[in-house]
Amino acid sequence: MRIVDPTHGLAPGTTVEDTVTTTATGGLCGLSNSKPGATVLLETIGQRLDVDQGLGPMHLASKPSAAAGADPELLDHLAAQYRLAVVAIGD
Repeated sequence: MRIVDPTHGLAPGTTVEDTVTTTATGGLCGLSNSKPGATVLLETIGQRLDVDQGLGPMHLASKPSAAAGADPELLDHLAAQYRLAVVAIGD
């Protein structure tokens, strides 16, 4: 799974499918940083990606606290299950 910085986006001529680097079969997941508003932000982005890119519904996961990084086990699980993740880091 590759993390794409949303402030820069994808390189010209690159599609969302070009960023997929895993054999996982799940479509899209969102990883919340557990801040207020992160869930709404991720749900909105997931809906937009579904409409614009046909990526299907987004499944959500979250860190237990905004003050701590995500557990490596959670990241490994998401990378094994999903082809693409949207990470809320600056809501």
